[in-house]
Amino acid sequence: RPGSKLHKKEVAEAVSVVEAPPMVVVGFVGYVETPRGLRALTTVWAGHLSEEVKRRFYKAWHKSKQKAFTKYQKRWSDASKASEGAPMAAEIDRAKKYCQVIRAICHTQVSKVKIGQKKAHIKEIQ
Repeated sequence: RPGSKLHKKEVAEAVSVVEAPPMVVVGFVGYVETPRGLRALTTVWAGHLSEEVKRRFYKAWHKSKQKAFTKYQKRWSDASKASEGAPMAAEIDRAKKYCQVIRAICHTQVSKVKIGQKKAHIKEIQ
């Protein structure tokens, strides 16, 4: 505007560039409605979880034995070998039959974004 101190001068405005990492679904939680609110009935996780999501379950990843979900993965692989159908089919059918609300458990893929973080953020999405 004429009369302004910045008239005919170059102006630079500060902005924030927000980069969001891609998200991936790693499981779901089935909820049952009760008189006191929602109650988690069952949780089904994926057969393989990435290292970044496992890091979220530890305070000090480098000092730990990193055994999170190893027994669950073994149970998943045994179930897939035994029956040709989907592994954990009983849990999935139970969720379909009884749950009123099903929410997806998602996590960010932090390794694909250039921030100095290795731990994924986990969120439930309905």
